[in-house]
Amino acid sequence: MVRWICLGFRTSCFGFTVTNWRLIGQDNIVAFLAKSLENGNLCHAYLFSAPEHSGKTALAIRLAQTLNCIGSDPPCGVCEPCRRIASGIHSDVQVIGLAVNDEGKSKTEVTIEQIRAINHASSMPPYEGKCRVFIIEEADRMSTGAANALLKTLEEPPPNVVFVLTTSRENLVPETVRSRCVKLKLASAPRTEISQYLEKDLGFSAERAGLLARLSQGRAGWAIIAAADDAVLAERKENLDRFAETLESDFDFRFELAARLATRFGKSRVEIYRMLDQWLSFCRDLLLIKLDINDEVVNTDYMAALERLSSRVGTTEARSIIGSLSNTRQYLEQNASPRLALEVLMLGLPLLGGSLKKSG
Repeated sequence: MVRWICLGFRTSCFGFTVTNWRLIGQDNIVAFLAKSLENGNLCHAYLFSAPEHSGKTALAIRLAQTLNCIGSDPPCGVCEPCRRIASGIHSDVQVIGLAVNDEGKSKTEVTIEQIRAINHASSMPPYEGKCRVFIIEEADRMSTGAANALLKTLEEPPPNVVFVLTTSRENLVPETVRSRCVKLKLASAPRTEISQYLEKDLGFSAERAGLLARLSQGRAGWAIIAAADDAVLAERKENLDRFAETLESDFDFRFELAARLATRFGKSRVEIYRMLDQWLSFCRDLLLIKLDINDEVVNTDYMAALERLSSRVGTTEARSIIGSLSNTRQYLEQNASPRLALEVLMLGLPLLGGSLKKSG
């Protein structure tokens, strides 16, 4: 059951514009949240869902700033509370993600200890602001114990406390938790808006901004990260070159690669998921070329390689590769044996010769 709470104060958003929130492509959600704030009430819990790097946490931070802003046009971004929240040092706003173990590696779940800590903190009144906000990232990764512990607090929410859960896999968030949240699905940001922001606000060339906007597939956060960090595109190139090499290789190479990737998966799942997503994007483009829908191709910097591959792979085979990649990702998410899942993938990929790696 969703509960609506009176915050005990009214946030002055009557003259608000969506530009205050500085989010690309999320005007409708911002308007919805601002309307709730204008009325002086808000739900005690929200579930923001969207693909990775789509702006979920950024939206949650803007909401926290708006709730605690002391400027005349919240979120002003310049008052002391807004700046402290943006810097991650405001005592009433906490972002909870995957815990880190003693070796400095991320754990695979949000733990019950983390949830118990925020349950305790939520029972206390705000220390320096108007409202406590707890942002739980990757809510689908909560352990069973953590989800049950959070559920108790969601059922009887304390006053002046808002929980924001974020996820890229809403279906994996327990239904008991989902049913107690207002569910908001972030929109896919228009390619033109992302490109314009990168070009006009960040100063990138029109060509680079256009490429990043395409590659982002509506994820503004990804585009901004990739624009600032060359390692993002370098990793993508390595992954796509590896895919081309795999298609050209024999089964001995493929099984060795599957073993290496399975070991890597045990250390960093997100890297393997990202690799599979990039392989999937590449093969989606391959199918689009086979169907003569070139305008929708995402990996335009790999057009030459895609056209070479298109001449050697049929439409049915392209669909089959896409299915194999999608199934492999799903199996890994369902905790199948990483090595077995990846070996099955390698067996399902076509055996090709020649050179596909050259991007130009």
